[in-house]
Amino acid sequence: MKKLILLLLFLFFTLEIFAKQIEAKYSISYGNLLNLGIATSTLEINNDNYKIKMEAKTTGMTKFLTNNRMEIYESHGKIIDNQFVPNKFIKTKKTNDKKRVRTYIFDYENKKVLLNDKRSDKNSDKKSILNYFAKNDILSLFFNLKNKIKAFENGEKYSLKAVGANKTKGIIDILMPTKESLKNLNEILKTEDKLKFTVFINQKIFQSKKGELLISLNKEGFCSYAILKDVLFFGDIVGEILELKIKN
Repeated sequence: MKKLILLLLFLFFTLEIFAKQIEAKYSISYGNLLNLGIATSTLEINNDNYKIKMEAKTTGMTKFLTNNRMEIYESHGKIIDNQFVPNKFIKTKKTNDKKRVRTYIFDYENKKVLLNDKRSDKNSDKKSILNYFAKNDILSLFFNLKNKIKAFENGEKYSLKAVGANKTKGIIDILMPTKESLKNLNEILKTEDKLKFTVFINQKIFQSKKGELLISLNKEGFCSYAILKDVLFFGDIVGEILELKIKN
């Protein structure tokens, strides 16, 4: 289940941000052989304040093999000029016998991100400064990307930065398809959605060295299907939406 949360984020990031509350549920499968887990994502907006939360947990045999692994990502902040501006980002990973909570605090005035890292297995509580600054965390970036991607051109590659992405500089690359490569994406993703593109997380996920994700967005503006390519022997990891609730 490690790092699969990144796949789930792309399934959720393009939902309509002006709703007061959104809840979505996803299934994650490995080829045709194994159900890895499920995830629930929520967005809550109160005036200009927002909270995004994504909780992913393993199921079935994967739950047994990973010692009941669970990951929770949270972004807290404000909506300014239709953009999500985070002030706190929290990553929690836990199993039956371990828990790690990393809290990132954004200092925009000094262009720093403060990190508090707590680990139950080592009984430690460390404070440090992240080695790069970004104006987004990995959750807020994906919601803000909904507006950015409208200006992206076919065949071009775009680099974006977010706290909680890869461990060094937080760089995520987005490759918009050419007309020719779009035909290939249509065959692989097998959806009628018109907007498809490729994302590189730039870190190894299982045997996918760059974390290559194929994304398909439907006409309502959210992802209906996502594939993590080149994973071990049995096929790709597939994320698919199961249920969506929107409350105004």
